[in-house]
Amino acid sequence: MIDGPQSEVPTWLADITPSQIADNPFPLLSVLTGSLYYPCSGFDGRPVRNFSVIFKSFVYVDYGIDEEQLDRELQQQGFNGYHLLGQRSVQEQELIPNGWTPSPPLAADIDQLNLNRRTKSPYCRWMLFERDEDIDDSHGPIRFSLLYLCADGVAAFQALYLANKGRPKAVAIIQPGRGWGGNWTDFEDPDKIFARCVLGNPEGKPEYLVYGGRGDADYYSRPCWPQYTQELWCSDTGRLRLWGLQ
Repeated sequence: MIDGPQSEVPTWLADITPSQIADNPFPLLSVLTGSLYYPCSGFDGRPVRNFSVIFKSFVYVDYGIDEEQLDRELQQQGFNGYHLLGQRSVQEQELIPNGWTPSPPLAADIDQLNLNRRTKSPYCRWMLFERDEDIDDSHGPIRFSLLYLCADGVAAFQALYLANKGRPKAVAIIQPGRGWGGNWTDFEDPDKIFARCVLGNPEGKPEYLVYGGRGDADYYSRPCWPQYTQELWCSDTGRLRLWGLQ
């Protein structure tokens, strides 16, 4: 976990009740503001475990995780020290109330090997987690929000942030997989479509980049996107780092 005092939990997140989670309109802009966006996420708890000091809202996106698998992960793994306060499904019109026109990729963006790879049925679920009563602030924030989409990571970024004129506070690129890894584009490449969408966002670039993966730690000693030059934190293994925008 990154060192430092806990940032304040937003009022909307601190005050919301289970019945409001289920019945109230989905607070789209609140969920997106200050969020960490994690495409190709699987059910990787490291961003929550290591960076919830800074971020209280996480947006996970992976088109390979169906709802049954998500439920299994929640039951078997979950988030240590936290319980589920409430959850609900989120409909497409709640995510893009003003509609959305996708920005198509260039031919150079596409890995033909995975272009037509079968994906799971799309869904979106919003979950709020609350820290167990017998655990103190040193473990993590009292609450955090997790929005989970079974969707393509590029398209979801365009729909959530660009269409709603917002930006995440951070983007996580952790072993996204390319070629035989299953993705149709390279999320690490600063010249490919995902980086262009994120870095070219009219609302501004994210303040932070989380970068890491498996294999040689030295590979992750440099950020995948050159705009992020300030190394702010490194895991014990050297395979996960937090970078700040120059």
